[in-house]
Amino acid sequence: MLRQRLITAALLFLLVLVLIFWAPFWVFLLFLMLLAFLAGQEWAHLSLIAYPNGLALVLAALLPVSILAQHLPWSALAQGGVIWWALFAALLIWIPPSLLREAAAWQRPASAMAVFPVLLPALLFSLSLQQRAPQFLLWVILVISADDVGAMTFGKIWGRHQLVPRLSPGKTWEGLLGGLLASAIMGTLGAWMWIGAAAPTLFCGAVLGLVTGAFAVLGDLAESFLKRRADCKDSGQLLPGHGGLLDRLDSMSAGIPAFVAGLYYLGWWK
Repeated sequence: MLRQRLITAALLFLLVLVLIFWAPFWVFLLFLMLLAFLAGQEWAHLSLIAYPNGLALVLAALLPVSILAQHLPWSALAQGGVIWWALFAALLIWIPPSLLREAAAWQRPASAMAVFPVLLPALLFSLSLQQRAPQFLLWVILVISADDVGAMTFGKIWGRHQLVPRLSPGKTWEGLLGGLLASAIMGTLGAWMWIGAAAPTLFCGAVLGLVTGAFAVLGDLAESFLKRRADCKDSGQLLPGHGGLLDRLDSMSAGIPAFVAGLYYLGWWK
């Protein structure tokens, strides 16, 4: 299982690396539209709606429509993403993940519609970063991946205290701390490589990595909430060793907007 997981992760990383630095705009756009369609299908299935392809097509179609709009307010969109995920954190704390099939009928379309504020901003930021600052897109992917690896490693070795047992029994406080440490280190390394080696810059890079990692955890927990409501272990079986596509994109959905908001706040991306 671990070997399969590592092979899949390595192949995905190589594919994404090539697309980030060498793919023209339209190729990267088509790639993101494919991701949006497949992730939209999985989200729709978890929301128990009857026509998953319809939701997936709308999500994919909004990418080129949105990006072709003139003067998108990127800074405001990033700040709105941070606020959305902060509110979602409160939702995760206060609302129990009751089974969706036993809930009122209106909750299924409401759950399905949540895919747009969850996934669309991260996809739009990815497209913009690939065109304007591809090294920053690689940076945020590395930060979030480091968070995932650090959390898994620390959780397996030292994990004793469950983080949110009603949502994800396998996540621990020790894993959370390990993931945040790894993301802070990767944030520091990225700042050193692409911004500068001054001490204040490295400190800001560490904080940026830490905050991005924390929001990535929120994205992961959001998908856990959705899976709990649908009574499913994984969002799908598309990626060997990982589960569904959403199981890889969940942390990116929250981490990327937080990272971009941090870039704007620090004046590293205008």
